[in-house]
Amino acid sequence: MSLQEVLAEQRAIRAEFTSLQKRLDSNEQKIQKLTAGGGGGYTAAPMTYAAPPTYAAPPTYAAPPTFSVAPKGLAAPKASGRQLTKAGLGVDKGSLEASVSQAASTQVEAWEEPAHMKVSPSEIDRCEELLRQAFMKHPALSKKATTNPLQALSNLLRSLDTNHSGKLDEGEFKEICRQLGFDASAAALVGLFHRYDLDRSGFLTKDEFSKMILKEGGQEAKAKTCIAKMREVLALRAGGFPTIKAMGSQFRIMDRDKSGKLNKEEFFLALDILFKAYKVTFTVTEKNSLYTLFDKNNDGSGVDYDEYIRAVRGDMNDFRTDWVKRAFNIMDKDGSGVVDTADLASAYDVSQNPAVQSGKTTPQEAYTVFLNNYDKSHDGKVTVEEFIEHYQWVSASIDNDDYFELMMRNAWHISGGDGACQNTSNLRVLVIHFDDSQEVVGIKDDLGLNKNDYQAVMKKLQQQGVKDVKAFKLAG
Repeated sequence: MSLQEVLAEQRAIRAEFTSLQKRLDSNEQKIQKLTAGGGGGYTAAPMTYAAPPTYAAPPTYAAPPTFSVAPKGLAAPKASGRQLTKAGLGVDKGSLEASVSQAASTQVEAWEEPAHMKVSPSEIDRCEELLRQAFMKHPALSKKATTNPLQALSNLLRSLDTNHSGKLDEGEFKEICRQLGFDASAAALVGLFHRYDLDRSGFLTKDEFSKMILKEGGQEAKAKTCIAKMREVLALRAGGFPTIKAMGSQFRIMDRDKSGKLNKEEFFLALDILFKAYKVTFTVTEKNSLYTLFDKNNDGSGVDYDEYIRAVRGDMNDFRTDWVKRAFNIMDKDGSGVVDTADLASAYDVSQNPAVQSGKTTPQEAYTVFLNNYDKSHDGKVTVEEFIEHYQWVSASIDNDDYFELMMRNAWHISGGDGACQNTSNLRVLVIHFDDSQEVVGIKDDLGLNKNDYQAVMKKLQQQGVKDVKAFKLAG
């Protein structure tokens, strides 16, 4: 049986299951009404548990898949007579471009921020240029005041550094903009800050910021600006970073001597092909600056393609890494640093995946993709290092730390959070106490909990210290 046939069967089973669930819920409401001694019609209301149900209901969300399918690999380029004989690479450029297009359309676990939180590179460009003009209008940077704008800007930033840390966090960056009388959308300012914060430390050094805003600092600054723009276009498209990850095997085809590196000619071709899909082109000067940055030995020996891709992706900051470890520890009960894929699937709420929520993929398909992202060796085991590495790619598409926290809380049912970070996936119940007072309680660690199992929910409430419970309703 093919994967498509299995998935079709799963969808049919799920539809039947949904129909049966609705009938069970309807009957339970009737039972509750008759038990209470009522008659006639009734109005739909949240279920009240006054006594334990007498049947076992299915889980509140999809069970993990019972099969594992290896992700379809990208086809190796086929000879088509369009090889780059002029370049001497012996590579079929047309096939490589087709592979990029195929990778971009391949199903991935694509987490992305809401559209209103995104900002285009062109908007960030405008913000950057206007901020540069605002700096240049400052008396300290006027042409009459200095012949060295870079040094003057560094001195100005130092005078505005109220805590004398030598660094700017996002709040201080916005405050400096305010003092300059510069105004832009909050999203554009955040986007500009992240453009400069290449190491995702959450801080900008004065020199780093000065060189980037004034477009000075030589080839290294130019290369970093290119990397920043690469990140911006990849983050705008759902699955952009996973697509780049998937392209690694394709671009290694260009590594003729299998050295693990691309020479300048090969590297330039890789840039052209990869970012053509994102409508981004780089000048020869920009390509040279990138090559120089990644040619570590500065001897023309070549660029490690995987190293280049990781640099574009960047790494998570400590805040995000801690959240990923927290999710892993939910499954790693014995602290061994290893869990199996069954643990992984049972602890992950696929309904929180944006692709499922938008209807682009079914829950079963999302589970399959999810598991294949981890179990590359098909040994059924996932280490904490593999778990963190996976989320390095997810994190790359998300600029906002609060949204990343919310995503982790909801996907792994980690209760709590304030404001924009508040968990919305855990089961919430309206508890009615014996004195008739009421409170809404979020159930902690509710993965796999059957919401229709009175005793199980009651046990959770007791474990959380909720006392004197007369009854509870499922909160809307």
